[in-house]
Amino acid sequence: MVSPAAFIECVFDFPVFCQLNSRDYCKHKSGESFVRSSFYASPENYEGDFLKYAKVADILIAGAYWDPKAPVLFERADILKNNFKIRIIADITCDIKGSIPSTLRSSTIDEPIYDYNPSEDVAELPLTDEGNITVMAIDNLPCELARDASESFGKELISNVLPYLLSNDTFGIIGRATVAEKGRLSDKYSYLKDYVEGNK
Repeated sequence: MVSPAAFIECVFDFPVFCQLNSRDYCKHKSGESFVRSSFYASPENYEGDFLKYAKVADILIAGAYWDPKAPVLFERADILKNNFKIRIIADITCDIKGSIPSTLRSSTIDEPIYDYNPSEDVAELPLTDEGNITVMAIDNLPCELARDASESFGKELISNVLPYLLSNDTFGIIGRATVAEKGRLSDKYSYLKDYVEGNK
């Protein structure tokens, strides 16, 4: 991870990424300093300043809330310029025709990506032309991530905990993980006594 300034000013010979805040890609139309509360209250007074990142980035992962009164990250005309380098966009927010013009529609878990053809402003089959931008815009992706986490946790539970619950716990795994038993804290977790009794 590097700073936004380093991301656009330095040349790296290894992969890097940066995380942007609103102040990094929006600026006040009158030239005033960026003030977050002002931006949230009146986003229409700001304009986009994202293109400096699009000139050096290969991948964009967009996850910030976007108000339709706020500036877009970039326009279709910007994509058509020779210095627009981004070729893959993961639009977590999935605002159709919102802050990212390549998000023409949502994609699905079964078919997570499609290509955006900026010349014709249409969606095409994924990975069909090097001049296209590959887009992932799954509108229910947060739900899918929760499902993936649940499945992973379940597998770990079945593999590493359940056998010791159902048979002899020779390694003391369940005992060490037991916080309370028969209404009393175990010795290992006795430091929680004040919290349990409401003293802290």
